Amino acid sequence: MTRRTLTLVITLLAIAGMVSAQFDQPGVPLAPWLDGPGGGPQWATAGNEHIRVEVVNSLADVEPGQAFHIAVKLNIGEEWVFYSPDPGSSAGFTPIAGSVVVEADALEIGQALWLADGTHATELGPGEVMVNNVYEGQTVVYVSARVLPGSLPGPQRLTVTIDGQLCSDERFECINVHKNVIAVVRVAAQSTANPNWTGPLAAGLQDAMTADELRARHAARPPAGPAGGIDEEVAGWTIWTGLSLAVLAGLILNVMPCVLPVIPIRIMSIVEAAQGSRRRFVTLGLAFAFGIVLFFVGLSVVNVILRLATDELFNWGRHFQLMPFRIGLAMLMVALACNLFGVFTVMVPRKIMAMDSGVSARAGGHLGAMGMGVMMAILATPCSFATLMGVLGWASVKPIWLGTLAIVLVGVGMAAPHAMLSAFPSLVNKLPKPGRWMELLKQGMGFAVLAVAAWLIGTLSETSYVMQVACFGVLLAFALWAWGVWVRYDAPLSRKLLIRGGAIVLVAVAGVGLLRPPRPLAVKFEPFSEARIVEARQEGHIVLVKFSATWCISCGIVDRIIYNDPDVQQELIDRGVVAIKGDVTARSAPANRLLYEQLRGAPPLTVIYPPGEGEPIRLRGKFSHADLTAALDQAAGGP
Repeated sequence: MTRRTLTLVITLLAIAGMVSAQFDQPGVPLAPWLDGPGGGPQWATAGNEHIRVEVVNSLADVEPGQAFHIAVKLNIGEEWVFYSPDPGSSAGFTPIAGSVVVEADALEIGQALWLADGTHATELGPGEVMVNNVYEGQTVVYVSARVLPGSLPGPQRLTVTIDGQLCSDERFECINVHKNVIAVVRVAAQSTANPNWTGPLAAGLQDAMTADELRARHAARPPAGPAGGIDEEVAGWTIWTGLSLAVLAGLILNVMPCVLPVIPIRIMSIVEAAQGSRRRFVTLGLAFAFGIVLFFVGLSVVNVILRLATDELFNWGRHFQLMPFRIGLAMLMVALACNLFGVFTVMVPRKIMAMDSGVSARAGGHLGAMGMGVMMAILATPCSFATLMGVLGWASVKPIWLGTLAIVLVGVGMAAPHAMLSAFPSLVNKLPKPGRWMELLKQGMGFAVLAVAAWLIGTLSETSYVMQVACFGVLLAFALWAWGVWVRYDAPLSRKLLIRGGAIVLVAVAGVGLLRPPRPLAVKFEPFSEARIVEARQEGHIVLVKFSATWCISCGIVDRIIYNDPDVQQELIDRGVVAIKGDVTARSAPANRLLYEQLRGAPPLTVIYPPGEGEPIRLRGKFSHADLTAALDQAAGGP
């Protein structure tokens, strides 16, 4: 829903509320007054199906010059909220502030005193949430009064006017409120207590405050909703700490699960380089490393453009949210696998082949190595971990030049091992001489690349079963290839039994592990809703939000280690934790705004919100059950 559409809808609702208010006739109470034990009127009521008003005096009889209090009880219908005198405004919507006014000829009327209100979040659409100050269920407004000296004995008329607005999320409806309630107070020679002024009604007066005091309370209160920003500890890193950790994060990327499927590509590049000179081995390795750095330079340029043009932040891995990107990358992997299988060959013109030592031939090989480096960096972006997310968060709050340098240094760190590998051309001598093994290795690497394509295709589905079946298909094809290619017709029987038996075992084990439909996680998650997070915190619950995506390999590891653990499930139940899943697979996901704009994170990320108000606790990347328990203890106010 766009802001313009939202404004139009709210305007129409307000007009509808004004029209409906015309049919809510003021000054027609259900019971104008009832006589109390002393013969004097004590309370009066009025209302409709959504709000009912009851007026109760602290004294049944009041002598001239005596002060007393008038309690206006507002009974609000289920699923409706009544906005406080300081409702706040957001998302282009400013509710009508609640007000209570008492008028009487023979009385001196003081200020209205309100009880503390609560916050209420209304989810208007993906990424659009408005949070206002409201009353729900029942509240009481106290008004101080004094009978003027010299007033004649007898009943004195009170007119109580309630103005404000009622809204319902369930009906997506707002109603303007304007009600008059007629009550009386009896002036007598001696004051007498009202037996109805007892319990919570009488005690609530001690906590009541003026509208100005309520506003001051709101101003001093930190936001109770899902707020974020980066950790203060991360923001306080020195320049040398941030840049050093950027290089370290790049080094760690080389061993993350997202990069492991690309290792075969790197192995093939080493094997192909070994067919040339030592010098070529060095330069091809440097070209591969340069491709990695080039990708991160591109990310840093995107970061600069976003910061300057749109004031938005660079978000790690968000390009994988684009389904066309994942489809295109999957098809590229299929094409690359087919090339490794020998289905097609990129032919080089004879003139260039004749110039084997010429610039064109060398440039072609080096461009290919650089492209492989870029691809390796791209496939690393679905992975995240604590150090990397800390570095990117630190970079987002630093000057543009420093944040840009940090992103580039992540690429330098990732490329460093490959550049160092190029410094050892003697590795060429360690490889066997060219032969049939090179062709078999090349085809074997094709299946590894095909597995990457299967993973990418599986991310298009919300269930992991599609990915499991696709991966089984790749393993089945690999087993059939090993059955037919690894064994020649004249091979010994023992070799045939070993290889073909191994292929059968591989298919059987893979079938048992991959073809069974996945079971739901042990921990049961509610669908994502920012309004639900705010509501649960206000109710006194700890809220756990798990951010994940189908294309995030590390997210699946966290699910298996943590959220599929029955002990974790039981602990969350025992603590009364509200568990919510924030799926950010697509750009249109409702959880995107909270994760990328407020928390400045990336999946996998688990956020623990304490009850009421307080800063969220982040568990980045992979973590242990002990880490989760410590975070829950901290959220609950433990040591």
